[in-house]
Amino acid sequence: MRPPVHVLTKVSRVVPFGMRFRDESTGHFIGDGLVVRAFPPSRPSLSRHAFVTPSKVWVLQDLPGLRDFEMNGEGALPKASPKRFTVELLDTLGRFLPLSFHADLPSHGLFSPVPLSPPSAEPSVPLFSAPTRQASRTLAVLRAELWDTTHDAPASWARLELSVGDGAPARGVADDKGRIALFFQYPAPEDFAPATAGSGSSFSQGPPLLSQTWTVRLSAFYAHRSPVREFPELDDTLGQPPARLWPDLSGAQDHIERTLRFDQELVVRTQNDSLSRLRLTPTGSLP
Repeated sequence: MRPPVHVLTKVSRVVPFGMRFRDESTGHFIGDGLVVRAFPPSRPSLSRHAFVTPSKVWVLQDLPGLRDFEMNGEGALPKASPKRFTVELLDTLGRFLPLSFHADLPSHGLFSPVPLSPPSAEPSVPLFSAPTRQASRTLAVLRAELWDTTHDAPASWARLELSVGDGAPARGVADDKGRIALFFQYPAPEDFAPATAGSGSSFSQGPPLLSQTWTVRLSAFYAHRSPVREFPELDDTLGQPPARLWPDLSGAQDHIERTLRFDQELVVRTQNDSLSRLRLTPTGSLP
């Protein structure tokens, strides 16, 4: 018979930071391949790397200045004295663009650096696809090289939104060289009305799926930055002002339209431009 176990002390630690990262294209949470680190602003030598839990929550511990809070809980740190950290993310699998944001820690519950939309959504950080990403054939994709006509340079970290009809827009972000791959769900088939009672068929009527097309509307949001940052700030990326796109060389417009075909990549460029790029003219700067 084993002797009884006497517990002399019990140690528990409080985590000051937990977060989920969400694929903007599929809505799935990402639990592999990411390198996430945090450090006091301008002091990257003090960085700590996050680890991921089975529920795909990325957690940071041993952050400078927060050890008392981690070991002793809420009462060890006055609520009025959160400490600011810079958080940077890099995807070692090449699926997502790098990003950064600021976090005032400790954080209660899952952290969110941007307002939730809708407000009831689970806190998470959107990850935007890299132009080198390979996606399944179940997703549509738009590709383009965005070019800043004012500064004659790639439109680094510009944001593009694609919408069909009154549906919610899909969002994509260009990399530091202005290259963008915007993956999104195919819209519902058009002209695919339900069968009528007198049609003699129980199937819906409409053209075959491979013949389906949709008119998509593109809007751009962009502010020129110099120098171009290696890790763009998420707030800046999402807060860029509207920009104008060039459908052809006659001039820029607030929006442009293109035709999406099922099972075909949509490559968008300014027509008649000698280079395969989509011209873009900024209209404002970051606040």
